[in-house]
Amino acid sequence: MKRKLISTLLAMSMVLGMAACGNNDEPASNSADGSASEEESQESTPADDGGEESQSAEDEGEDAEESAQKGGFEDVITIVADSDGDPFSWDPTSDKMAKYIEENFGIAFQQSETNYYNNDFSVLQLAATDGALPKVFAADILYYPEEITQFIPEEFVAEIPESLLEKYPLTKALLENDAVSQTVRGMYDGYYFLPKPDSADPNIYKAERKGIFIRTDWLEKLNLEVPTTWEEFYNVAHAFTHDDPDGNGVDDTFGLTGDGMGTLRYFFSSTGISNRYWNRDADGNWFFGAMDDSNIEILEWLRKMYEDGSIDPDFGGIKWEDGLKTFSSNRAGMCLRNAGADWINGVAVKYYGAANEGINPFDRLGLIPALALKDGDTPRMDGYTSCMVATMFSEDITEEEMDRFLNFYEYLLSDEGKYMRMGFEGEDWERDADGNIKLIRDENGNSTAMSVKYPCSTVTHWPSWGFELAAYENVEYFDEYNDETKALNAEACAIRNQDPVWPEIGPMLIDDTVVTDITSFAFGSEYWQIITGTEPVADMFADMKQRAIDSGYNDAVEAIAQYAQQYGW
Repeated sequence: MKRKLISTLLAMSMVLGMAACGNNDEPASNSADGSASEEESQESTPADDGGEESQSAEDEGEDAEESAQKGGFEDVITIVADSDGDPFSWDPTSDKMAKYIEENFGIAFQQSETNYYNNDFSVLQLAATDGALPKVFAADILYYPEEITQFIPEEFVAEIPESLLEKYPLTKALLENDAVSQTVRGMYDGYYFLPKPDSADPNIYKAERKGIFIRTDWLEKLNLEVPTTWEEFYNVAHAFTHDDPDGNGVDDTFGLTGDGMGTLRYFFSSTGISNRYWNRDADGNWFFGAMDDSNIEILEWLRKMYEDGSIDPDFGGIKWEDGLKTFSSNRAGMCLRNAGADWINGVAVKYYGAANEGINPFDRLGLIPALALKDGDTPRMDGYTSCMVATMFSEDITEEEMDRFLNFYEYLLSDEGKYMRMGFEGEDWERDADGNIKLIRDENGNSTAMSVKYPCSTVTHWPSWGFELAAYENVEYFDEYNDETKALNAEACAIRNQDPVWPEIGPMLIDDTVVTDITSFAFGSEYWQIITGTEPVADMFADMKQRAIDSGYNDAVEAIAQYAQQYGW
């Protein structure tokens, strides 16, 4: 096949790879970080029929065994792959999981020589033009939309035939539920990747997993409730700063620290507009959320908080680790951060619990999952669209290889296979009489360290980041405070999931610099200057908008409208 060369692939300088969802800034608090468990049981399988599963974890994959073939393969196909983590290793003589996959699914995965996912994107681009892509590889399609807009039309990646998808209903359903997959299908008339969402169960995280951790013991002392509006948020921050919530008689606390403006802007969704992404109004006109005048009211509240000392003075440029350290030292009453079940447990155990030994952190910590603009409104958060990571196939993969991979992928989505990332039933985990999943621990109380015991285990992570298992209330996933974590997460999701604000997907897939230059306009820094400024908020906001317009904002709007017409968005 004749390849078209894209000059920018060869001419561009090396760029810094951006971290994807599930990257190494996630708190390593789940069971995979415990010690390896005891001697393997040769009779165990990832999921036997040891009990009926609870409703919370059985909705996905009910017909799994019928759609995914397990066993009966006459040969083992070697598939060169690059997953979305550190390089895996494959040795069926020492790794029981590798042996199990070969025997039951006829696949031997081989790690590609280059670990593209943890490398500069330009390395992947060059591999694409050289025809050197792994047969299966992870791609950050929303961080690098060129993986869509260049790789597909240049035929660097293979289309997934509809005839194969018909064989695998769970995989097809995952694609049909994924907004990015559907947008790309409309652009290129086919499926060219398998999504890797946060959760393979779309009903858990319908909105972004963001939150503001809050000291509920301070609220109780000051006779306050968890805030649900921006005005209440201000009032609580003020009280945490000026009303001695720790009772030590010293003026040594303040309201808010955390993850900075990038994450705080998710909470601007209370306006009904996605602040961080492109939107369309009722008349179909495109606009970038951070430019909308509805944000002024929220910025007014934040200005007021800053003026009375309720916000960490370093908030505008703070690193998330430093914010959590400040929060865990009991100086700040609220801390902005990611807040799915994994992060809830990580904040409670690795940060607050570690800094405050001898207490149950959940006796002190609650969560603000979203805010409403005013009393009576529904708290709103950006809708979850994608974790930005996808599994793609190189153009030279054979249909037999793709079919074999899809069969394994289907199994991993199934009621049986979803637990494979936790190891083997009867060895690494077990079901009780009620169908609850319990971790098996050694004499020291440690559960299996998956990457140590099963060095190939990352190949079980293709369909999702596994956050569904972290969230399911009937699955013991965390070594400490499992039940408290699940309960707080369920409470937060119930609020966030009520009425998410859905951003437009199409503009995320545009690699036209006319559009991307505006998207990368430093709105977070601009907002912080407004919050800490002295001129009227509305005037400073108008000045920011004018500078964005001078930087080409109107040209970007026009370009997006043209792309929308071309692709039928």
